[in-house]
Amino acid sequence: MKPHRLQRALAAAASLAACCASATLDVAGLDRGIDPCADFYRFANRRWLDSVEIPKDRPRWGAFDQLDERNMQILVAALDEAVASPPSAATPQGKVARFYASGMDTAGVEKAGTKPIAPLLARADSVVDAVGIARTLAYLHQHGIDAGFAFAVRPDAKDSTRYLAQVAQAGLGLPDRDDYFRDDPRSREIRDAYRRHVAKTFQLAGADAKAAERYAEQVWEMESFLAKYSMTAVERRDIDKTYNKMSVAQLADMAPGFPWREYFASLGAADLAELNVAQPEFAKTVGKLIDHYELWRTYLRWQVLRATSATLPEAFAAEHFGFYEGLLRGRQARPPRKREVIEAIGGRYGSEPMGQALAMVFVDRAFSAESKARMQSMVANIKSALADRLRTVEWMSDETRARALEKLAAMGVKIGYPDKWRDYSEAQLGAYPYVENWMRAKAFIVHRDVSRIGKAVDHTEWFMGPHIVNAQYNASGNEIIFPAGILQPPFFDPKADDAVNYGGIGVVIGHEITHGFDDRGRRFDAKGNLTDWWTREDASRYVERAGRVEKQYDGYVGVENIHVNGKLTLGENISDVGGTKIAYLALQRALEGKPREAIDGLTPEQRFFLSFAQIWRARSRDENERLQLRTDGHSPPRFRVEGVIANLPEFSAAYSCSAGKPLLSESQRANIW
Repeated sequence: MKPHRLQRALAAAASLAACCASATLDVAGLDRGIDPCADFYRFANRRWLDSVEIPKDRPRWGAFDQLDERNMQILVAALDEAVASPPSAATPQGKVARFYASGMDTAGVEKAGTKPIAPLLARADSVVDAVGIARTLAYLHQHGIDAGFAFAVRPDAKDSTRYLAQVAQAGLGLPDRDDYFRDDPRSREIRDAYRRHVAKTFQLAGADAKAAERYAEQVWEMESFLAKYSMTAVERRDIDKTYNKMSVAQLADMAPGFPWREYFASLGAADLAELNVAQPEFAKTVGKLIDHYELWRTYLRWQVLRATSATLPEAFAAEHFGFYEGLLRGRQARPPRKREVIEAIGGRYGSEPMGQALAMVFVDRAFSAESKARMQSMVANIKSALADRLRTVEWMSDETRARALEKLAAMGVKIGYPDKWRDYSEAQLGAYPYVENWMRAKAFIVHRDVSRIGKAVDHTEWFMGPHIVNAQYNASGNEIIFPAGILQPPFFDPKADDAVNYGGIGVVIGHEITHGFDDRGRRFDAKGNLTDWWTREDASRYVERAGRVEKQYDGYVGVENIHVNGKLTLGENISDVGGTKIAYLALQRALEGKPREAIDGLTPEQRFFLSFAQIWRARSRDENERLQLRTDGHSPPRFRVEGVIANLPEFSAAYSCSAGKPLLSESQRANIW
């Protein structure tokens, strides 16, 4: 794409983004009739909450979503321009432009029908023995379909310098294993709707109604059995239970029945020496079902249809959306086709195979050298604030303190976009049907992963797309990542005052840094290796304090009287509390020697907490909040504000709150960082 054309396209899209033009507080939206010490979230956001409507095609709407929409418009404009004047097909931008074009060619999608996935369906339907199941699973996994279990290649948790293969539980059609067993009315409704959805999809693929109902029951039988032996969401947070390194021979002995060697050979890893088996009991289950060939045939065909439906003709895509987005998340309308295609290319978190190629058309316009320099300064200041805390926290011994400071000093920082972009030369995308491009993108990443088993880890790699409104801590790399997508108003503005920036992106920075010291992150050392570097006494004191956070958040009640799961959300909650604390302390460092003038009648400290509360303003559909409470490691937004300020005396001081409003007692507060 010619630079001047790209700039015109991006400028046109940017004009749509008036909502996020600068990082300023919504002072006019404050409800001063509410006592900030009694309900700070509504004090900061009630007028906005009462006036905003959730767009029909969204499950929720808030500051993150508004910025995501702005970024999406930039991507749409850039990709439309790329389709009109395609870059070379050999470039990453050219490949992603052709992927996008295939998704936008709805007539072509309808014409292709299910022909592109016919080979996968035929392979699934031809299974007659255990070896056939193993080979078919490998074939499906190579095409991005996690049937039966999932295969991945990640840094070894105990040797972060090398890549290690892993098999993990997967292959369920419902969001969570507990969805197969909960007995409340809503869960029963979802299960019944899921069976109907499976049957309807089989009918769309050519089955008659009677056969489709039988297939739906077979899928349910298979998935229920797999779910029974799957770890719960809370159990999967246990990094000791999910690290089980062994040889292929040991896996075969532990989980007999399934031809593991045939599977790995078909995947292209015939010489695999060792791997991590994340859920051993689940691995055993696959072998227990191995001679149920008819069940496997139906189940495997379903997994092909489920994984690809969103990229198939409209009847499939609409049916898929109706269940997964309509029923489960409450979305009332399909989003624009362009957004659906972009999300299929890059994923909602930019983690799909072509996510970085997609981001290449984004970062030039959306991120400046000025922004990177300001971010680097803020990160350094916030790391220094945590270092000060680590030197003074009274519950930690000098031995553990020294290692914690060593880890913090070694923590890497990635800002904006990769210094080295992913190599897409082997990605074979082009003038193919939409679903075929989707599978080719998946095959590219699987082939790449298999090829680097046992090799040195590439520490320049990003796991999150630079266009995404999010941030990340990578434990195996001991690094924090801030994509260009979030480094924009209202989270960050290099022209905004310190209080607003530290209450916005500063809190996000603090959150990600604190992940390195949350209940899971603390188990990894300065080099990113899972090892016990804590004294027994310090670990015990940490666990006791973390228990206070768990108990506190267990008490928050969301939609349908569903409580926040304090165990499931523990790492995020610890990081929210600790991250906000150190961002506040970093603000104090930034303000040293500067005039501490009130703006709009608000002190810097008050503006900090308002900025923090307003980045978490959001409305969610009941269905979406229910799903979040059941399956997500993050607490709903209002509790991310309420839970934090209840632990910070700094908030009570900023707003001159009386004792106990909203501060927890000394014995109840986390008092970790």
